[in-house]
Amino acid sequence: MSEGAAPLPTVLVVAPLATISFASDDPLVLAATLLAAAVLLARSRAPWRLFAGVAGMTALGVALLNPFVASEGDLILVNGPHTVLIDLQVTVEELAYGAAAGVRVAAVTLICGAFLGLVDRDRALAGAARLAPRSAMAAALGARMLPLLRRDATTIGEAARLRGLATGTSRAALRTWGRLLVPLTASALERGLDRAEAMTARGYATTRPTRLPERALTGAERASIGVGLVLAFLAVLTVAGAAPFRYYPTLATPTITGAAVALATAALGVVGATLLGGRPR
Repeated sequence: MSEGAAPLPTVLVVAPLATISFASDDPLVLAATLLAAAVLLARSRAPWRLFAGVAGMTALGVALLNPFVASEGDLILVNGPHTVLIDLQVTVEELAYGAAAGVRVAAVTLICGAFLGLVDRDRALAGAARLAPRSAMAAALGARMLPLLRRDATTIGEAARLRGLATGTSRAALRTWGRLLVPLTASALERGLDRAEAMTARGYATTRPTRLPERALTGAERASIGVGLVLAFLAVLTVAGAAPFRYYPTLATPTITGAAVALATAALGVVGATLLGGRPR
């Protein structure tokens, strides 16, 4: 069984935080949510290098692409031609909005990675099984089969390399891996049949399913619930229009408002609440 945080406190923290990231345009709030997401990811068991790399590349792509797909803003930096497919006129407002959108995407990506690394996966799937049992079962089997398929692929690749077949990145290696897909697929199908037979032998879906016994919440998890409820309330206010910021047609002057400070403080409060507990094992 995997070990990690209980699903409910984790969801109550990450879902409102992601909602605030999506709904708010204020630079202070976006920076606070990005910092909170980064700390959550660093504390989790998730491969933070992978998620940080994906978040960084995605954010950079969004920031660089926005000036060429948007045609708004008054302060022109590059007065290029405008075509049907691409706009070569670059404005300060387009750059600012692209940077904000990139930070938003990066924050949500890090939040998703932190959730996967913090939550107890078995308990999360058990909770999802109450609403969608078939989907939860498919997700549970897939999560357990992927490491096995990776191991099979490594074993098959080593066997091919010992036989003198190219397994690098050349064109010949691509042909080799194309042929190796056949035994890998056969191995995956065989494992799937074994799992199906084991489930049938154990009477899966013939009786009422049992439930995983719930453990008591820790002090850090109870603190996370409190922070999550506050975040949920602030997320509703954010969706309703709290702490607005204008990018178009003219970039607004950044000012520190009470609503923005409250949202940023709440986002950073996530950091304090999660640091009360130890790193998930």
